[in-house]
Amino acid sequence: MNVKTVRANARQIALLLGVIVTTTYPISVAAQSDPSGVPTSLSAERLLDLSDETLFPESFVATYRMETVRPGRRTTGIVLESSHLEGSGTYMEVSEPARSRGMRFLQKEDDLWMYNPRSGSRRALRLAPRDSFQGSVFSNNDVSDPDFVDDYDAVRAGNRELDHPEMGVVTITILEAEAARDEAPYGRLVIWLWGGPDGGDVLPLRIDYYSKSGLAFKRMTMFEFSQRAGGYRPALLRMESLEEEGVVTTVRIEDLEARETLPARLFNQAELTR
Repeated sequence: MNVKTVRANARQIALLLGVIVTTTYPISVAAQSDPSGVPTSLSAERLLDLSDETLFPESFVATYRMETVRPGRRTTGIVLESSHLEGSGTYMEVSEPARSRGMRFLQKEDDLWMYNPRSGSRRALRLAPRDSFQGSVFSNNDVSDPDFVDDYDAVRAGNRELDHPEMGVVTITILEAEAARDEAPYGRLVIWLWGGPDGGDVLPLRIDYYSKSGLAFKRMTMFEFSQRAGGYRPALLRMESLEEEGVVTTVRIEDLEARETLPARLFNQAELTR
């Protein structure tokens, strides 16, 4: 059993205990919230887990339309069909553009593999998690492994105001998450959480990404929240480079469906190079 699995099992036990406490004392939990509307009874670890769950269900199938804009250059785009099964990994396949159709990706634990059937080779290439995904501002890890809870230790860091392009000026709870292991893709994350229009929810509106050296180098803002796949989730993710002015990648989640099970063959490397 690897370190990530051990950490994940420990977190699951802690989160289960948190659910038991919440179920036992529903009135006190509902009554306590900070100015952002985020319940004060929830631990930082639980908030990090809920932030992950708000973006995507635990296991799901989805269609992403990704576009990258660079000043003075042609806008590039790609459409991905993605299947993620908690504990098994992520399988993705390109459906657009035609020249890239059939390109496949497989993430298992800390490894991400790519296979291009047009390459003339029957071997998959191993990709670096921190490298750009297909020339976008998103990294390979951002696209293939959407969970932070296994890789970071989080603390509450008070409240701030955020002028969100869609929500307006709202008070949020700051969650600071430091890398808990060397394999974590970022040195630190700052997650801006809002309790929603009625309070009591945990909605990530923005995430700031820091390198291992401490440099803030990109920022993701979430838009178009609505009920989908069993939760209140964003349909549009905007990742902005803080290193290259004007370079932005948007991901529109066109379809999202929660799944309890998915075919095991999808997460086998043999399927990748079929």
